[in-house]
Amino acid sequence: MWALCRRLAASGPTQGSPAKCYAPWVNEEKAGADPAGEPARIEDASSLEAAPGGALPVRSSAAPLSRRSPSGKGIGSIAAGLAFLALKGKSLLVLLKALPACKFLLTSLSMLAMVWFEAQRSGIWFGVGFVLMILVHELGHGYAMKQQGISSGWPIFVPFFGAMIAMKSAPRDRDAEAIIAYGGPLAGTAAALVAAAVGLLLHSRLCLALAYTGFFLNLFNLTPISPLDGGRVAQAFSRRAWIVGTVLLGLIFLWTHSPQLLLIAGLALPLLFGRASVEEGQREALSPELQRAWAVRYFGLAAFLGAALYFSGSMLGRS
Repeated sequence: MWALCRRLAASGPTQGSPAKCYAPWVNEEKAGADPAGEPARIEDASSLEAAPGGALPVRSSAAPLSRRSPSGKGIGSIAAGLAFLALKGKSLLVLLKALPACKFLLTSLSMLAMVWFEAQRSGIWFGVGFVLMILVHELGHGYAMKQQGISSGWPIFVPFFGAMIAMKSAPRDRDAEAIIAYGGPLAGTAAALVAAAVGLLLHSRLCLALAYTGFFLNLFNLTPISPLDGGRVAQAFSRRAWIVGTVLLGLIFLWTHSPQLLLIAGLALPLLFGRASVEEGQREALSPELQRAWAVRYFGLAAFLGAALYFSGSMLGRS
């Protein structure tokens, strides 16, 4: 999705992502037992005495070789089992402690892959700045989730498509969903403003290009159709906003012929016409005051991004 925004922005003034552990409990054969069940006696030279008159030797009264008692084997088995469980428990604990590190590693590697992908087209520094723009956008969602008491995953970057951050539970109502969706474009707009300010102060065309791209991608994300952020914000004040979003998405596709738009449309269909749409219609609407407040926030941010996009494009044209 962000790659689509990058492509669209590039069309402006700046042209040019069972195993079982077998612990074999071997049943020892009762070798050496006589038919009566008594253990066999071990004969050696010292245990044989000659009988008077040269008769065959007879057994002495030597004590039999004692065998390991069954209770001893049971204790050994239990000890081995406990040791096995302790080892596995320790391994599981180490794995659980390592999970955050694994998630951080996955995020870092996916970021590097995204930077490399973007650097092939626009240079390394633009790739770094572009991925940081996306990261700030996703962290805005994550912060909003935390404020609403919802756990979130780590951002994952997907070259050619963009990034995503998992929401581990559903928002309690339309207002909470709108807050979470709005957090991304709001944070992304702030990041683009920082890039624009640096570009103006340092007369950096690179920073101005990043600002222009950031304004554009956040404005595109406000298209009022799910799963884009705009669709999740617009549901707070209108249940029919997706119609406008569908028209806008169709017009953009006719302009760009971008395959990412087909993917977005495929993700939107179940939300618009499937079971999710039925559940959406059954959710309680917000109060008129909240609906008006969200309409003002949505159209206000969209208007600001449109103006910022125009002015940053003009500055790029003059630089």
